[in-house]
Amino acid sequence: MANSSDIRKDNKKKIYRLMLDHQQYTKQQISVKTGLSVATCNTLLNDMTANKVLVTGEEKEFRGVGRSSWLYEIDGEHEHYILVSFAVNQGMRNVDYYVVSATGNIIRKECTVCETIDCENVISVIDGLISDCSSMKQIVLGIPGVIDGAEIEFCDIKELEIADIKRKLQEHFKLIVSMENDMHCMAYGYGRKKQLVNEVITLAGFPSHILPGTVTMHKGQIISGYNGIAGLAGFMPFGINPDEVPDMMVEGKCLDIISRIIGAIIAFQNPNEIVFSGDLINNKILSEVKDYCRRSIPEKYMPVFKMVPGFTEYLIEGMFQIAVENKEL
Repeated sequence: MANSSDIRKDNKKKIYRLMLDHQQYTKQQISVKTGLSVATCNTLLNDMTANKVLVTGEEKEFRGVGRSSWLYEIDGEHEHYILVSFAVNQGMRNVDYYVVSATGNIIRKECTVCETIDCENVISVIDGLISDCSSMKQIVLGIPGVIDGAEIEFCDIKELEIADIKRKLQEHFKLIVSMENDMHCMAYGYGRKKQLVNEVITLAGFPSHILPGTVTMHKGQIISGYNGIAGLAGFMPFGINPDEVPDMMVEGKCLDIISRIIGAIIAFQNPNEIVFSGDLINNKILSEVKDYCRRSIPEKYMPVFKMVPGFTEYLIEGMFQIAVENKEL
């Protein structure tokens, strides 16, 4: 059973999440939207304002009548986060750094391209970003691999598996450092941006020369599996060694693998929508994948297929939401 301190923290987080939409609210409006009493909202809002998490604006009448009330909003500059994503593109390592405000606005972006990941270089870039921003509170890493505690496994970037990057960043910066699979971040961000509640959505990424990755969000919950490998499509039994799969992820060879992955997802997870991205995805491929799946799956159970240019905006949103989850109020 939650104690009063935990309940108080949960209620503050409920108010904080409501106000992340960059709007101003009266305490009466916050009460209505969160289901908390006006008295509870009043106490928590006063506390959050005193701690400079929130700011107050001009007074206005609630619903146009009666006594005026103060407007509250999040002070977007009270703290900042660094979001770091790692990816492989044509054999090179891409590391993107985003400095975001407490309300999710991107303040600054740095991009580096290198042949191999060196933790000292990552620390150096983050040092430069922090030197320009004294209110940095968290670092969130989006990793193209399986996350098991502080360990990274089956990563597209092999040197990250032995880099011990989370511990090194924590020791150097003395900040909260979080690490999550990048596809999970994308799904989390997609769900938040689309305000999905009851849907079952699969994101499927098919870049060339990389193990394919998928993730399914079931009614607001990411299906990660017991060990976190759910959606790691490279482990499917294709009749070849998983190390050989990247060589099959090229134009002219990838259709069979993509079709079998999507067919399995539909049969076992029954999404109402599959969102595709990656340079191997185009209208012709999706049409052929649909034809393959329809051979065994009744039309009434076929999900909607969507194609997007990329998952970057959802990745950023997902990493930001992880920072919000970790925030102490």
